[in-house]
Amino acid sequence: MRIRNKYKFIRGIAILLFVLIGVFNISIAKTDNKEAEIISYTIEKGDTLWNIAKEHTINKKEIRQVIYEIKKLNNMKNSNIYENQIIKIKKGQ
Repeated sequence: MRIRNKYKFIRGIAILLFVLIGVFNISIAKTDNKEAEIISYTIEKGDTLWNIAKEHTINKKEIRQVIYEIKKLNNMKNSNIYENQIIKIKKGQ
């Protein structure tokens, strides 16, 4: 009878830990989104999404991923950009 209670207790602790870890991970994701400031960037002659992404990437994130995120943020279907076009960029990606 005592062994059965120990297993119930251990199982309860394990479930509690999984729930706490899940809540902690969700709060981290929300914090990351709040920290990402969105800025407006005016396209200049000769700019490409590759150069813009490379210029605004702080950590060693894959440039292709940053380009994808820029396109998604601006509802772009392709990588065409035009001089004096204003796009949104997450600062410090």
